[in-house]
Amino acid sequence: MNPQIGYISNGRLYLKPTGGREEEIVSEFSNNLKRRLQSVQDRQGFRSGGSGAGFMRGGLPTAEPASVEDTFRSEFSCAGSQDGHVCYAIDANEVRALFEYNPGEKYERRLLHGPKHRFSSISTRRSEESPEWLLTAAQDHGVSRICLFKPEAGGGGLMELTEGDSLDTFPVWEPGHARSLVYQTCGIARHAQTHEWAGLGPATLHRLNLDSGDMETVAEDVRYDFLCPSFSPEGTLYYLRRPYEPFHTPSFWNILKDIVLFPFRLVRAVFGFLNVFSMLFSGKPLQTAGRPPQPQAADPKAVFLHGRWVNMEKAMKNAAQNELSHFVPRNWQLMRHVPDGEAQVVCEGVMAYAVGANETVYFSNGAGVFVQKDGSSKPEKVSDRKLVTSIFVM
Repeated sequence: MNPQIGYISNGRLYLKPTGGREEEIVSEFSNNLKRRLQSVQDRQGFRSGGSGAGFMRGGLPTAEPASVEDTFRSEFSCAGSQDGHVCYAIDANEVRALFEYNPGEKYERRLLHGPKHRFSSISTRRSEESPEWLLTAAQDHGVSRICLFKPEAGGGGLMELTEGDSLDTFPVWEPGHARSLVYQTCGIARHAQTHEWAGLGPATLHRLNLDSGDMETVAEDVRYDFLCPSFSPEGTLYYLRRPYEPFHTPSFWNILKDIVLFPFRLVRAVFGFLNVFSMLFSGKPLQTAGRPPQPQAADPKAVFLHGRWVNMEKAMKNAAQNELSHFVPRNWQLMRHVPDGEAQVVCEGVMAYAVGANETVYFSNGAGVFVQKDGSSKPEKVSDRKLVTSIFVM
């Protein structure tokens, strides 16, 4: 029987048997949430319409609220599998939730619901007592924790396993060790005055024993980031390795430039405020030479991946000519960890990956999803989906 894999591409979740047709998983929860928000907006629009509502506003015009269709954003943030079911998290506006999905019955079961955490990775296993999930839970103040979740605990919530001012991510159960896990961690550097992010230290891999609380370093080197650990069913450890880029501090010339340009930026900000005020109450902009200034959107040619912005424009042009072109640099390497020996490079330019039976590697280079059955074989393309950020094997 060919193994089935799953992957997340641009926030959408797909299942695909090797050699079979791809199937998209559509969340009924997300669709229902969107319908409820649209219904609330329709009722509010009815109350605020008509001559009576206009009189209460003193006859002043009001801007039309943005439609739910334009503002609603729902995406699968991470996914995994257990016992033939798909486990995933959804981030829908301010609502976050965990689910289990039965592909055969196409039934979605909600397990945890709330706005507090955004989940970015899942690792599952079945213990002697019940299923146990390891989760990465991002928090609003810029840190992330490794958490333990038991789906059959009846709303028991999350148990935080790590702490500190750090990004603890991508936990994975270690095969053959009942209470041991490996995860990625890096310290956060913050500005002394504002406490905002200044940068990240090198990412390392740690092993944590839940029974004893003992922790040991698995992979560490100040020259590299070690990312996204994963084990094959045979117990071999894999991870991504890339050169570490130290965060920079503002130079004297950049500080001087900010001081010189401050009055001009202040005038521009005041004008922008007055222009919005004029549009709101008169419908006419203060600026008549051309269109009013438009807010700058996020650069669609850049993707924030594993703590670093990656520009995709050049990579997408290359991928149009060669399907094996990498959306990420070639020095983002998938490594096989050899105990008491040097780590082996499996492939290069890897954005996401998963390991199946017999050390079969499924990976994305951004331009598609590929399978490599041994280290010497040429990768075979199994999907054209681009910007795949998560892969798992059923």
